[in-house]
Amino acid sequence: MNVFGRQVVTGAVWAAVETWGRQIAMFGVFVVLARHLGPEAFGLAALAMVVPNILAAPVTRGLPDAIIQRAEIDPIHLDSAFYLLAATGAAISGLIWISAGAVAAAFDQPHLEALVKWTSAIVVIQAFAVVPAAILKRQLDFRLFAVRTLTGSAVGGALGVGMAIAGFGVWSLVWMQLTKAAVETTVILFGSSWRPRLRFSYVRIRELFGFAGPLVLQTLWNFGNDEIPKIVLGAFLGPHAVGIYALARRPLDLLVESLLWPLMAITMPTVSRIQGQPEKINDFFNATVRMAGIIGFPAFVGFAAVAPVAVPFIFGQQWSVGVAAVQILMILGVQRTVDSLCSFTILALGRSGILLKLNMIYTVLALVLITGGVQINFEWAVAALVVSNVVLLPFFLFQVQRIARIDVVRPLVIFPRLAVASALMFAVVSVWLRGAPASAAPGIVLAGGILIGAAVYAAASFVLVRPDLLNARNFVLRLRAR
Repeated sequence: MNVFGRQVVTGAVWAAVETWGRQIAMFGVFVVLARHLGPEAFGLAALAMVVPNILAAPVTRGLPDAIIQRAEIDPIHLDSAFYLLAATGAAISGLIWISAGAVAAAFDQPHLEALVKWTSAIVVIQAFAVVPAAILKRQLDFRLFAVRTLTGSAVGGALGVGMAIAGFGVWSLVWMQLTKAAVETTVILFGSSWRPRLRFSYVRIRELFGFAGPLVLQTLWNFGNDEIPKIVLGAFLGPHAVGIYALARRPLDLLVESLLWPLMAITMPTVSRIQGQPEKINDFFNATVRMAGIIGFPAFVGFAAVAPVAVPFIFGQQWSVGVAAVQILMILGVQRTVDSLCSFTILALGRSGILLKLNMIYTVLALVLITGGVQINFEWAVAALVVSNVVLLPFFLFQVQRIARIDVVRPLVIFPRLAVASALMFAVVSVWLRGAPASAAPGIVLAGGILIGAAVYAAASFVLVRPDLLNARNFVLRLRAR
């Protein structure tokens, strides 16, 4: 294996360590917080983060991605980007602070004003770390990210749990996020070997903006799309519904980041390095999508099967109302095995404008369908969110095939067989849950469902996708340069 191949493999390993460490730490924290705080507190905290999440786009995306994607980068590019992003972050945080009252009035929740003011600081805190973080990603060096994330999650989580137990309510969630952001930025700044010099070049910034400009707008739009469900639910059903949605999203985000993020993290820097070589991009895309499907199908479908027992057992009986939403959102997880890798592939090839157009189409679909769904009930609104994503997948795949000149259908031939194995697993586990004795402890029922599901899926996979499983085992070897 050559140097680049080793960098890709090492980067994937450290990305996995970072992701799994964060998810384990934060999932434990989330479970404790869910048992001490109700949907109302989670909903208010989620609404308080809507505007900071959207307006963080000009800081966290665009210029950092241009640094990763650009074939040649000069030190003055990095210095200029650092100072521009720091100033932009400060300006955005100030704007959010000033607008906090208007945000609270829009949701008719007076308590939101103070929460929004404090969450605004997260944007400027993150701004100081994005350039050194982009340099590390460009070098496929993910070791410091693991340290950053584990430290931030541990410190922020400990503070949040302590405050929740002490009775601080929603403020425990806000201060947990602020502390986590501050610790993570500190680790990146002091752990990275790069230091900004006192110089700035408008010309160099313009060079980066050829790629970064459309991506900033695309990401801003994308972040806004991510918040559409919270905005619609908050406007029509209030913070309680937003809190249930936030919990329902948690298992999905946990599984996506734990299982798929290591593949997603290496896609952009890897494809950027081999752009102009369609045959290598085709091999890489084929291998990663198949791997994502093999990993993702049993995880998402399996969690949907055990959700009726898992959700109240893990988070508390008060969250049982979110079971149906959790199950519906797992469909979105299956889609993420494809569209997330498509997105990073397009970005690596410098075609962020395509993503912006697709996001604009999604905005219209999501607003229409989710607003229509919420008129019926909460579950219909969540289902409308899933439909809004799924209907755009064929267009996404077509654009990837056109831009990268690769065969996007090639890795998808495995998906029908994975779907059959997963459906069989879901059916058997559902029968087990319904047939379990009423006196059986929930933990025993849940453990039994997981073991039975794993056994059924393993047997079905051995029959249906055995060659692909063997190829997945050799995934690392396919990264070897020809």
